[in-house]
Amino acid sequence: MPATDPLRPLQQRAYRHAFADGTADIVTGIFALMVGGATQNRSLIGLAAIYLVVLPLGWRFFSQQISSRRIGYAELPEDPPRTLLLAIMAAGVLTLGIVALITLSNGRLWSLDHWPDWTPLVAGSGLAAGFLVTAVRAALPRYYCFAAASVGGAVFFWIYPFGPRINPSDRLTLFIFAIAGVLLVSGIAILARFVRTHPVLQTEEHDG
Repeated sequence: MPATDPLRPLQQRAYRHAFADGTADIVTGIFALMVGGATQNRSLIGLAAIYLVVLPLGWRFFSQQISSRRIGYAELPEDPPRTLLLAIMAAGVLTLGIVALITLSNGRLWSLDHWPDWTPLVAGSGLAAGFLVTAVRAALPRYYCFAAASVGGAVFFWIYPFGPRINPSDRLTLFIFAIAGVLLVSGIAILARFVRTHPVLQTEEHDG
């Protein structure tokens, strides 16, 4: 039997600490909205790449302002939301790359006539993988739920008969927007509860 890593419980506790206030869900939800928009306007991919660098820094500042004053500070070797941000970016870019190859091989890049309906499955697989990695690292049940929502949502937006109301590329965009909505609602709800149940720690304001 392989020996259990004695540091794993401590690492999981540190990750749970980082995700406790919901700000990571909010940051990743905002980024998912941007990536979803990039599936309609490909010029936004470059902007998303910039935000991929900026958002972890913004999360660290935002989380420290909220969490550190309430439950203390936990040092981590990386910004935990980075894995989720990379998964969201990869889900969008990989899917668009596959679509580009398919449409270009059929004559015209991004042609809606040859845009496959199953693109949400590709994006959903990438998102589910990112959520599962986070769920294992932090031992947080909600990220298993996000992974399940990614798979279920991908299947729904693939097979649901929307008819002529939307074009094939909209299936991918709406799926990513839906996951963004789940993340934002989760993050806002968790943040509201966290602030309500964890008052700011009292510190000495005067010496002597």
